[in-house]
Amino acid sequence: MGVNLGRKVRLRLVPAEPGTGLVFVRTDLGSTAAIPVRPDAVAAEPRRTVLRAGKAEVQMTEHLLAAVAGLAIDNLTIEISGPELPVGDGSALIFAELILEAGVVEQKAERPDHRIREPISLTDGDASIEAQPAEEGLRLAYTLDYPESPIPRQTVEWLITPDTFMDQLAPARTFVFEHEAARLIAAGFGRAANPDNTLVVRADGSLLGNTLRFEDELARHKLVDLLGDLRLAGGGIVGHIRAERSGHAHNLRLAEHVHAQIQPTS
Repeated sequence: MGVNLGRKVRLRLVPAEPGTGLVFVRTDLGSTAAIPVRPDAVAAEPRRTVLRAGKAEVQMTEHLLAAVAGLAIDNLTIEISGPELPVGDGSALIFAELILEAGVVEQKAERPDHRIREPISLTDGDASIEAQPAEEGLRLAYTLDYPESPIPRQTVEWLITPDTFMDQLAPARTFVFEHEAARLIAAGFGRAANPDNTLVVRADGSLLGNTLRFEDELARHKLVDLLGDLRLAGGGIVGHIRAERSGHAHNLRLAEHVHAQIQPTS
């Protein structure tokens, strides 16, 4: 079930041929209702990553895309029978476990070299993202900082591998502040939200009906969102990215810049 719209959906992950990339297919709209996973498919919506092509749309894509990126999946058709991904427990773990249960196969094709080639620096008020070239691998760092909240400043950093993703990042769950909840529900968010799929942070910093899986779980989840949004730029990205106080809008701007760098020039 989707957390915002509260609709039941059927999700099916289908292996795809080399060079396919990632494609969502809205099976309830017909087999031609395909949405490619790339920056020009992004629809500007608050607090989530929405992809759209024609009349077909899919919301809350970031957790599945993080699982795909974290497990180094390059080619996949994602069939879904509705407009929003299922929420699971609010983390990327449900999707990662499905992928590992099905099994990952190495394809007989050379993986494109998707390197960040020039430094990228984005700022928006107190939020910032910097991306730098690196010799190998994708290293992400995120600093969570809510100065007027009881949550302490948190910084997390990992070299993204399937092992670090599964052990350190996939279980980290989405969160919301209790004082925001009523306003968000009135705006159409969180119709199926509850403490089992969304961490609710009280004014004193405690959680409503839940406990943290990691001391810095909130920062880890923001890093998961960054990883998922960055997957829009392509698979196998090599670089070092540091983000502070950023959200989906900033992440998606970064994905646009990275995508532009990794495309071959004519």
